[in-house]
Amino acid sequence: MLRQLREADTTFRVFGSRAHRYDLGPPLAERELAAFEAANGVRLPGDYRRFLSEVGNGGAGPDYGLEPLGTFDRDLSRPFPFVVVTDNLTSEEMCRWPYRAEYPGILEFCHQGCAIYYYLVVNGPTYGTIWEGRETFYPTGLTFGVWYRRWLERALTALHNERLVPRLRVGMTRADVLAEVGGEWEARQALYRPIRFFESADIPAQLELDEQDVVVNVRPWPFISARPY
Repeated sequence: MLRQLREADTTFRVFGSRAHRYDLGPPLAERELAAFEAANGVRLPGDYRRFLSEVGNGGAGPDYGLEPLGTFDRDLSRPFPFVVVTDNLTSEEMCRWPYRAEYPGILEFCHQGCAIYYYLVVNGPTYGTIWEGRETFYPTGLTFGVWYRRWLERALTALHNERLVPRLRVGMTRADVLAEVGGEWEARQALYRPIRFFESADIPAQLELDEQDVVVNVRPWPFISARPY
């Protein structure tokens, strides 16, 4: 699937792909993985470990790509302390961990931009799952393998569906949009404006709907956003 995406996106339309250009670092030998685990007192999740040993170490991935193993300056020998989104915790609970840079048990391994990262839990009750965050940390509930595959699938789908965007026109109703291009769409209210944004994760355009559910603006995405969840 990564080879398919590399061939489909020769102009780097997928967000962040100009940074990694769909290249991967060389896979790691078993002795290198074992040395990292011994030095940090952890066992890497199986799917991520297999990716490192058979596919590559860092490079192509969601947003700005994967960081190579060994570039993370955290204490991995202690567990990541959270099991629910951190803005649901009390101030007393959060005061135990005042600085996110000190959160243990996670690999800060994929930069989304604006200092937001994806983190892989390698020690703790949510072991093997991915979280994201900056000030607040959110669980995705996804393992590395599912997360990475969803990025590939959604990037390929959105690239393929760019051909549908010219069929979206001002004056269409919400029902017309669904009949013309299909897909799963969601509407959300715009701040301070009497319109709603109408968006689909798989069709790379944002529509604006008026109060009668009529399209008043079609805005193609400036790049392909492929959120893994």
